[in-house]
Amino acid sequence: MASVRLEHVSKRYDNNAVVVNNADFTIKDKEFVVLVGPSGCGKSTTLRMIAGLEEISEGKIYIEDRLVNDVPPKDRDIAMVFQNYALYPHMTVYENLSFGLKIRKYSQSEIKQRVDQAAQILGIGELIERKPKGLSGGQRQRVALGRAIVRRPKVFLFDEPLSNLDANLRVQMRTEISRLHKRLETTMIYVTHDQVEAMSMGDRIVVMKNGVIQQIDTPLSIYNKPANQFVAGFIGSPTMNFFDGKLVHGDSLTCEILPMRFQLPLLPQHHERLLPHGEKEVIVGIRPEHISATPQNNKSIGITVKVDVTEPVGNEIFVYFTLGPSQDQFVSRIPANIHPESGKSVDLYFDTAKLHFFDKSTGDAL
Repeated sequence: MASVRLEHVSKRYDNNAVVVNNADFTIKDKEFVVLVGPSGCGKSTTLRMIAGLEEISEGKIYIEDRLVNDVPPKDRDIAMVFQNYALYPHMTVYENLSFGLKIRKYSQSEIKQRVDQAAQILGIGELIERKPKGLSGGQRQRVALGRAIVRRPKVFLFDEPLSNLDANLRVQMRTEISRLHKRLETTMIYVTHDQVEAMSMGDRIVVMKNGVIQQIDTPLSIYNKPANQFVAGFIGSPTMNFFDGKLVHGDSLTCEILPMRFQLPLLPQHHERLLPHGEKEVIVGIRPEHISATPQNNKSIGITVKVDVTEPVGNEIFVYFTLGPSQDQFVSRIPANIHPESGKSVDLYFDTAKLHFFDKSTGDAL
């Protein structure tokens, strides 16, 4: 297997549009890394540059310490799984799986051994004589995975492979891909716009926006310590709540939530990083699970809000409410055994230990 290293890689098109700007990171051997971000952020272009399907404008790409800038895709020892499966419709599953090996002139015995092994790993042995039109979406995706597996490449590349599947099948397939990674112990790079996929599958996540890498870290670190307001809002569902606030120095450091004018006392853990910023306006963030119907601890602060809409989702309820003259909407997630009514006032409690603070002008975490 192999590591993948990008050194200051950029991609520009003829109109000087910058699609990827100065991507610089290393994917370790046997690591599962997910590139995630909204549509148009440059994640698929980054993957295609690693594959050799897009020329890079600046920088260097290494696979296992081999510079591959000018190496054609077929010689990079990578395998790519696409969003649209890309199966040959006139071939059986066996023929689809074996085609790449035949082109590379492997022996019939080696081809059969590799195809049988891939079919066993993916549970598609009984489908081996079918053609793609006789397969479900999930079965086609397994065949596309199998075609990559038989190659035994140094690096697997996945370009939004589950986006054409229904919700239940996506959950099943992402579990299978994670299990496959552990079984094969190979390097995998996975592109998705779905932050749930990113959080549940990746050893590390690369969050991108407008061609620029915003943060690279483990899923939990990104969730708990986002580098900026964009990352905080993109990772997590429902999204993090954001309030306009102002740091206030009095007998103790507090944050005034504007324009409601209610004070959140700040804990000693906040003082060291916030005191140097003086009395400045900030963006205050808090995740929905940290706004609860009962005090979570002795650091919780209660406020009375009017419930707009409730969304029961099984084991919990999303409660949407508005605050302040601007009637901005926010959301809390509470246990399903609590049933607030739309239009009624309820008390909700902010866990002040879980507050995030961002610079209002740059969006960077403070």
